[in-house]
Amino acid sequence: MKKSNFGSEGELAACAYIESLGMKILRRNFKAPGGEADIIAADDKYICFIEVKYRSFNTIELMKSVSRKKQLRVIKSAEKYIIETDCRLQPRFDVLITGEGLDIEYIANAYGGSCI
Repeated sequence: MKKSNFGSEGELAACAYIESLGMKILRRNFKAPGGEADIIAADDKYICFIEVKYRSFNTIELMKSVSRKKQLRVIKSAEKYIIETDCRLQPRFDVLITGEGLDIEYIANAYGGSCI
């Protein structure tokens, strides 16, 4: 499977899972200068900037792939999105991990309290 199809398949599964949690998908693949967010979703309290990792290896290795540099890129996109939309919800940075033959693991506040 091509890498782009692999990622798209993962994001579709991620969106379905996120919606099953009662969140509303606001944007997908939001890009900003110096940043990007795979999925932006919201519930009554939080606006969530979600990094999706879809791979064929274990969770520990996937979390390592969400480096500080990657976190900063997601945070940059969050800053731009919040300013553009005048969002008043509390930002949160989450990671959703899934893959072929893997269950979905959703890690809320995955950056350990990093926020704008």
